[in-house]
Amino acid sequence: MRPKRRLFKPYGLRARFALSMGISALICGLVFLILYTFANNILIDYSERPEIKEAHIRAQEQSLQRFIDENDISSEKIYMLKRWEYKQPVVILEVYSGDKCIYSSVNDISNDEYASESSGRFNSASINLSDMTATAVLYSDFTYRYYTMGTAFSVIASLVLFVLLFLRFNRKLIRYVCRLNEEVQILEGGNLEYRVSVEGNDEITDLAKSMNRMRESFLQQMETQQQLLWTNKRLITEMSHDLRTPLTGISLYLEILKSHRYKTDAELYEYLSKIDAKVYQMKLISDHLFEYSLEDMTTEHDAGREMKQALSEAFISFKDDLEARGFKVAFVSEWPQRLISVRNEYVWRIFDNISSNIVKYAKPSSEIDIKTIDTGEYCGFSVSNEISRGGADAESSGVGIESVRTMMRQMNGVCRVERNEDVFKITLLFPGKNA
Repeated sequence: MRPKRRLFKPYGLRARFALSMGISALICGLVFLILYTFANNILIDYSERPEIKEAHIRAQEQSLQRFIDENDISSEKIYMLKRWEYKQPVVILEVYSGDKCIYSSVNDISNDEYASESSGRFNSASINLSDMTATAVLYSDFTYRYYTMGTAFSVIASLVLFVLLFLRFNRKLIRYVCRLNEEVQILEGGNLEYRVSVEGNDEITDLAKSMNRMRESFLQQMETQQQLLWTNKRLITEMSHDLRTPLTGISLYLEILKSHRYKTDAELYEYLSKIDAKVYQMKLISDHLFEYSLEDMTTEHDAGREMKQALSEAFISFKDDLEARGFKVAFVSEWPQRLISVRNEYVWRIFDNISSNIVKYAKPSSEIDIKTIDTGEYCGFSVSNEISRGGADAESSGVGIESVRTMMRQMNGVCRVERNEDVFKITLLFPGKNA
């Protein structure tokens, strides 16, 4: 997918750079003109001094004479002076023998009329050729090098000033980019809680905002991933706990059957039926073992049944399990004539978790009190028991109670737990309707 083309921003980077470059170029152009004019004026005054001209001419004469001596130049090889001219800065050379011009850099020396008119020459010097003595006339613009140096200085100074002005105009942007670089390194270190600073209204600002949105997206993804991991862990823990509870009941009934603690065949079949119910319950639990979590499961409630009809079967199994373990169960009230909507699987698992909690922490051979409750909006029941001394000191993992809370929440119900040093009480309430 091609990135969306952004419109020109009047306060964007391109506008800022264009403006700062334009202003810097204008200022540097004015500075260059001032420096160039000032340097020219100084050079003109300097080059007009007679002593400066004289010194330069004498230096040129010495250089010319050395070249003649080194190359043994005669009047016949006078053309070799061209080589010397090429090495000199802006020089025009003429050589005279008497009034006759025998060498010229720019004029035709075969013209006798020209030779006769050159008698008024200046800047002359006597030179010794290998076969004669002649007069050399030098026309030299020695100030060009100073003009070149002045121009180069003006250009370099203007360029340096341009760079300094451009950096000056964009100093806040440069500092902001440097700060963003440091903040990005903080994010690279893993501190995604750090918020990138947002300043201005340009493309760099948009980049900083995008980085913050990306950081928040990463945090949200990490939080979602952690939540999924925690949910899966809780699911496995609760399922494992809920599977262990019916297994304990199956073990109890098998022990009764193995020890022949039944009187009639009817009791035998009753225990076998309870074992079959526990096995079926384990199958239902295992069918949901690979679901994401209890919150993610599709909860199907019945249309509404009377509270006794919805809970009595699981309640009877709960009562028989506890009495088989030596507990006394007291049901001190009648079932309210109310309609509740529950999930049958959850009801069995809730009773199993409560039974497991009582077996672990209740006082042996104590009485388990069960009372029904009808508040008008809600109806349900409470289970209370005395806590054994060892049970009060033991640290519970809380998996069973937390699983009960989750399942009640899935059925739009309420789970309340009260506990002190002697008594543990759990209250379960379901939304009720009049029958």
